[in-house]
Amino acid sequence: MKFRFNVTMDDKAYLEYNKFMLSKSYYGKKSTNLLRITILLIMVIYVAVSLIISGFTLESFLSTVPLLACLTVLLFTVTLLLSLSVKFALKHQKTTGKMAYSPESVIEFYDEAFVEITPENKTENKYIAIERISVIENKNIYIHINNAMSYVLPVSCFESIEQYNEFLEFLATKCATIDRY
Repeated sequence: MKFRFNVTMDDKAYLEYNKFMLSKSYYGKKSTNLLRITILLIMVIYVAVSLIISGFTLESFLSTVPLLACLTVLLFTVTLLLSLSVKFALKHQKTTGKMAYSPESVIEFYDEAFVEITPENKTENKYIAIERISVIENKNIYIHINNAMSYVLPVSCFESIEQYNEFLEFLATKCATIDRY
């Protein structure tokens, strides 16, 4: 075994991870931009269809203004609205008792694979399964398996800055795509 970390997650860390995923990560930027483009296309199509059907009158143009205003506000508040939806989802998870994260886990890194052990299960992944790694200096390391699944390593689980740097060097040998924030 190369490294072993005891990882503690709470609601704050889970929300921080999701906000990062929605607004700053490779995956989040891509999804948010796609959503914004979709909203913009809806706006253009709606205005064009409305104007064509009504014969390009001033009244038809003015009738599209309220919807255009709403869609414009939506266009600029997508990230905020998605963050709020994560908070609501977390509250719902608490009421149903099915959390999206485990509060306590152990992650062990070996030469060929890494293993996460939680009270509920044990998951093994080969390094080839890692799509990318996000390093948020002095906060967290996110090991992304895909756009929906990541392993979170808070800086607090490292014994020293030397171990942190040694671990990042180790990860660099296992995954070529490391984003630094």
